[in-house]
Amino acid sequence: MIKYSMIRKKNGVIINMVNLFFKVNNKFLIHKCENEVAEKYGDFLNFPESHMEIWEKFYAKKYHVDFDYFPRGRVVYNINEKCYYIYHDKCITNLEEILKEYENEKYKICTDYHYQCRKCNKNYII
Repeated sequence: MIKYSMIRKKNGVIINMVNLFFKVNNKFLIHKCENEVAEKYGDFLNFPESHMEIWEKFYAKKYHVDFDYFPRGRVVYNINEKCYYIYHDKCITNLEEILKEYENEKYKICTDYHYQCRKCNKNYII
């Protein structure tokens, strides 16, 4: 499914961003960066740190679980297609808070087996 998203403006200039996010206790924890400082990975621009790195830096001591315990996702940008891909755990059924950061940009919403929380991953070991 292709939709259009919002973009942030800073002093009237459009700022495109990629991000990664977690959904913890019905609250999004979002980490983003501008596309110009994003990491290039093939045809994509990606947030430069992994979920595991971000979780260890900011949340591991607070929640006392591994990074893949809660639902998570990522927004990347395909340079060739000029399209954002929003990958997310299927447990996240409402992406409104993620999408509100975008306007007039093409995007695709995708689920991916890589983004599975403890509920979705039948092999998850606590």
